[in-house]
Amino acid sequence: MSQGVSCPACGSEKLDVRRYDAMMVVRADLALFTLRCPRCGAVVSSMQRIPAELLDEVRFAAIEVGAGMGRE
Repeated sequence: MSQGVSCPACGSEKLDVRRYDAMMVVRADLALFTLRCPRCGAVVSSMQRIPAELLDEVRFAAIEVGAGMGRE
């Protein structure tokens, strides 16, 4: 699992980036995740390693849009 993300608004810890609202892939193993805190509803963004559980999803999306990482 990726590193825990904490909510700056309420302090809730270990938000799960696998429950993201948006993900902007920066490189094959790193993305900016945006998610909503389940405790207070704040929008939280954090740069994190892409969890192994999401790698196939990211690769498929890259192929669908013709992004570089899908052309290995």
